[in-house]
Amino acid sequence: MKSNPLIIDLRHYLPWHKRYASNTSTAMLWVVWLLLWRPLLIVLGIVSLQKQHVVHQLFSAFGMGIEHGISALLACAVALLLWSNFVPAKTIKHSAAKSLSDYGQHFELPVQDIEQGRQQKISVVHYDDHGKMIRIE
Repeated sequence: MKSNPLIIDLRHYLPWHKRYASNTSTAMLWVVWLLLWRPLLIVLGIVSLQKQHVVHQLFSAFGMGIEHGISALLACAVALLLWSNFVPAKTIKHSAAKSLSDYGQHFELPVQDIEQGRQQKISVVHYDDHGKMIRIE
């Protein structure tokens, strides 16, 4: 048994009465689901007794639908496989690391202030009214 299964099955930890209720309710739901199909099966049985060619056409149409569905599924799988192999993905362009002088030029601050701000544990950055850095303490 796997150490990390995909399906979590902890039924053996439940008390017996909860497991019994769960199994019984599951069986009842399956019975109700089958009873919902009963009218269709009765009509299909009556039609098959009187007109056999209708049932044959119905099953051939159902088979044709499944055939087209499988063909569409395979076509989508092939298209996705070709797309993943031949259409180039957008790669992330890594920019070069900036130097302290680059930061100093961008923010128009002395390099010594930036170095001092990096070395301290707490730095206070002062801005002007337009959001531009003017000083680092």
